[in-house]
Amino acid sequence: MKKKIIIALTAVLIIAIAALAFFLITFETIPENTKIINQNMLKLKGENRSTPFSDVTPFVWDRAYILEDPYYDGGAIDKIVGAETNLKRLETEVRRRIVFVNQGKFVYDYIYNISEFTFRPFGTLELTTSDTIRIAVGTSKALIVQVEP
Repeated sequence: MKKKIIIALTAVLIIAIAALAFFLITFETIPENTKIINQNMLKLKGENRSTPFSDVTPFVWDRAYILEDPYYDGGAIDKIVGAETNLKRLETEVRRRIVFVNQGKFVYDYIYNISEFTFRPFGTLELTTSDTIRIAVGTSKALIVQVEP
């Protein structure tokens, strides 16, 4: 009887460890740069002013590409931004990305949820550090980020 209990407890322990390992491997953490960009955008919500887009990012870049189509594959993204990115399709309707490049080299892939932020005008946009953004007043639950060249 004692041997059966030890075997059962060992099996439960192995299953628990496997489940924890699976959770830790598949758990999607938000990168620190994305957290900083999100926080900086939320700070602009109450302000009625334009801000250089470069002020909300914690890294150096000279071109940013807002990609409205989440289904661009890596080759299409590389062609648009003019740099090798090794990015994959997002495979979802609720996420979009902004790809940042500096001196022709890939810097960062900012992935955002369209229920949190919506960039206008719609479409694929190329931005430079001199372009500004303003949080527009809207009826959407998402913050509307108006890009102003």
